[in-house]
Amino acid sequence: MGWTAPRTWTSGEVITADGVGGLNEQIRDNFLYLHSLCDPNVYSVYPLPVTPVVGVNSQSLNAVTVAHLGVVFVPKPIVLEAIQYNISAAGGGATSAIRFALYSEDGQTKYFDGPVDVCGAATGVRTITLASPVTLLKGNYILFHCQAVYDTSNKWTSRPTCDGTFCVHYAGEPDLSGQLTIVGGAAPATIDVDAYTVVTWNTIPLVRFRGVCP
Repeated sequence: MGWTAPRTWTSGEVITADGVGGLNEQIRDNFLYLHSLCDPNVYSVYPLPVTPVVGVNSQSLNAVTVAHLGVVFVPKPIVLEAIQYNISAAGGGATSAIRFALYSEDGQTKYFDGPVDVCGAATGVRTITLASPVTLLKGNYILFHCQAVYDTSNKWTSRPTCDGTFCVHYAGEPDLSGQLTIVGGAAPATIDVDAYTVVTWNTIPLVRFRGVCP
């Protein structure tokens, strides 16, 4: 089954269920074709920064008053069920925790916030299962992460290294990456994309989105 060019019907035309130009061909079959382009099984999406990436490094999380965030591109639709990230190095006590949240590109819609990952002093790949699935379309989003609970020591999360030559901030344009002052390790309801506390690069974590095809 392949894609059939959409038909434009004329006023007074009798529309049939089957046959060339029929409703089954135009609606049912075309929808089935579009769905076939996406694997209905569990699959992964890797959001990447919209800025040029040249390598991988680590981002230090060292306080519940500073969040690190930036714009990422989600390359295809997904019903998001879990998010994975990597702690490259860590210390801390048993209550240490990291928070992730995701916002619309304009910062006015929060798609998920937590649950908080109580990671303690663990390192390696961590999985956060969302409280309920979230449907994301292809496009740009703001990925936010911070230490929700600071217990004696910093955490370092894997992040891409962006090429600062191409990442210069221009006045009047939204901030694409940086730091935001927060309170008590909490993610704000909305984000002002023109008012990051610090505009800087190399603050966006590397993550893996796990879910199913919409």
